[in-house]
Amino acid sequence: MRRFILLSMVMVLLGMGTNCWASFPIINRKIRIGYLEAGPYWIYEGTFKAFKDSLIKKGWGDKVVFVKNAHFSPGWGPEHKAEYVERAKELMTRKDIDFVIAMGTAATAALLKVNNGSKPILAMAVADPVASGFVKSIHDSGIDNFTVRIVPNRWKIMFEVFYDVVQFKRLGIIYPDTAAGRVYSNVEDAHEVAKEKHFKVLEYKISSAEGFCECERGIKDLIKRGMDAFFIPPLNCFDWTKSNVEKLLNLLNDHKIPTFARDGSLYVRAGALMGFSTMDFGPVGDFLANMAIQIFKGVPPRKVNMIDKASPKIAVNLETALKIGFDFPVSILIASDEIYEKTQLPKNRKFK
Repeated sequence: MRRFILLSMVMVLLGMGTNCWASFPIINRKIRIGYLEAGPYWIYEGTFKAFKDSLIKKGWGDKVVFVKNAHFSPGWGPEHKAEYVERAKELMTRKDIDFVIAMGTAATAALLKVNNGSKPILAMAVADPVASGFVKSIHDSGIDNFTVRIVPNRWKIMFEVFYDVVQFKRLGIIYPDTAAGRVYSNVEDAHEVAKEKHFKVLEYKISSAEGFCECERGIKDLIKRGMDAFFIPPLNCFDWTKSNVEKLLNLLNDHKIPTFARDGSLYVRAGALMGFSTMDFGPVGDFLANMAIQIFKGVPPRKVNMIDKASPKIAVNLETALKIGFDFPVSILIASDEIYEKTQLPKNRKFK
């Protein structure tokens, strides 16, 4: 399946070649930056803010401008997919934009689909650039005007850590029934680790709308099928500003299901058992700012180092552990970067 995803997505890119990108054009004014995301998401917001803050810290705050009428966020759902491509095409053809940020997997796919090589594209918050077929390898984007931050084996390590701590036998995963959905829910990584660790992956497929009711039905179905651990993916039904995430977490915790939140701290503090620590976007912002600055100075995007060797950090929730009857190994508590003794729900959640 991974090979299929790679081939299907790369097919779109093969026709445009490497675009013969030389270097960022020398201009005697502020660099004008356009932005595309599929829709609002808290990871995107945190990443973008950290990126902008880092540019300011590094002395580039007065050398760039984020063009307001070139900041696009069409919305989530299949009805908006055509607009992703339309907005991407607009950004790549507009004469008043010098540099484009692709935020997330869907936005990156849209921009690469219409890429004409006219300006640099820096992708951020992409679930798996390699599995998505966006890059040739972790060392080479394969496209002269494109680059993206890559953390090698990040998601495989995630499942390995979760298994080593919990020792589950049946891991439940919910994902949209699309090639992209399998990528950003890390389905192939789960299966790869399952073969190594000898556990089963129980799948439940939903539509690309990723609605609350679908996810609730999926969790109930997985519980009936005997799952003893659940991976919390980056779906809209787990977005606190759109969905009743508390109800989904309560459903899992009431059935004593250990959970691992891919997007980390916010979910662990709110009731997930454990996850990656993602509260501090600063290091990610610094890495992305360094990538952009190199391009501003004339380094072709394809020549910019994409590999971020940052080590994953772990967050755990002790109240949830007590609620589901799970005892964390002392070694994990010592190694954890964030330990929440009490559950605290996000203030900006939709349902209160």
